[in-house]
Amino acid sequence: MFPAINPAYLTGTLDHWPLEALAGMGFRGLEVTPACLDAAPLWQPVAEKSGLRPVCVNALPELRPYLTGSLSDAVVWRRQDTLKRLKGALLWMRRESVPYLVVAPSRLAENYQSVEQARRLLIESLKELASQGDSHILLESVPSRLFTRSSEIAAIIDEAGLPNLGAALDVGHTLLSGESPSDAAQALGPRLCYVQVRDVDLRPGVPRLDRHLPLGEGSLASDEVRAAVSKRPYAVCVTAPGHPLEAARQSLAWLAD
Repeated sequence: MFPAINPAYLTGTLDHWPLEALAGMGFRGLEVTPACLDAAPLWQPVAEKSGLRPVCVNALPELRPYLTGSLSDAVVWRRQDTLKRLKGALLWMRRESVPYLVVAPSRLAENYQSVEQARRLLIESLKELASQGDSHILLESVPSRLFTRSSEIAAIIDEAGLPNLGAALDVGHTLLSGESPSDAAQALGPRLCYVQVRDVDLRPGVPRLDRHLPLGEGSLASDEVRAAVSKRPYAVCVTAPGHPLEAARQSLAWLAD
């Protein structure tokens, strides 16, 4: 099933994916987003024919505060609406035996919400999602939100105390949060189940944007990525709508060097 790739990020589309070509490069799995699931009847037959299995639903596009949802929203109906949409994704995952759902903390939902309340609501939401079946719910830190350090993510997972709750690590997010991927992986330890790899540009004077650059076009060191991935399941999560196959091939070659 690995390495996997996120074809929605790669191409900027929800279903027009060069799956046969990606399988020919050596990819064996797919990371998709919840928005891709309605189009699954279109892409899944081609994926199966190409030997590509869905291995992860990355729900971060569904968890943008004030835009698409939050697991710690202080307004009950908004949080429940987010959970309802994610439970729908989990139903599809159960049918298709997809092992991982990646979620993330939010910012403070309202200016009157405390960090402790946000943390409590996040843990309640994680428990509710984890109760839906056997899929692993993986919590990932995101820059400029609550709980950006891997040690904080580890503490939340430990407090929730659920066997199917773990961590995901995006190497770009860790760098943007001021943490090296290898240090983050060490802090998460056995909780870390899944790694997303892409590049970011941290050169002085360059705006620190959460871009999904092809590997080798930013500031990541290959030994840092290898230390984070180690023998863990991982997905290439780069964005290159104008040249998707070139970017995918370049990223695989960079990882192999």
